[in-house]
Amino acid sequence: MGQNFQHDAIQTVLTAAIDDLSGLDARDLKPHKKAGFRVHARTGQPCPACGTTIAEVSFAESSLQYCPACQTGGKTLADRRLSRLLK
Repeated sequence: MGQNFQHDAIQTVLTAAIDDLSGLDARDLKPHKKAGFRVHARTGQPCPACGTTIAEVSFAESSLQYCPACQTGGKTLADRRLSRLLK
């Protein structure tokens, strides 16, 4: 992908987000934003793109969700909290 394509894609997404969120109260932004995420807060549910179960990995005080098939080429990421217990 060229830089122009990436720039255009970023601009398109940000412009759509601005148009979509304009006029919302600050308290309404977070739920609206989360609704557009494909895997955020959907651990254990099927990925909307491929159907693979959404996985979660934890780091200290936070965690993230991801699709192993779409985002990591089928690789399961190590959970830092669980890894410490297995040593």
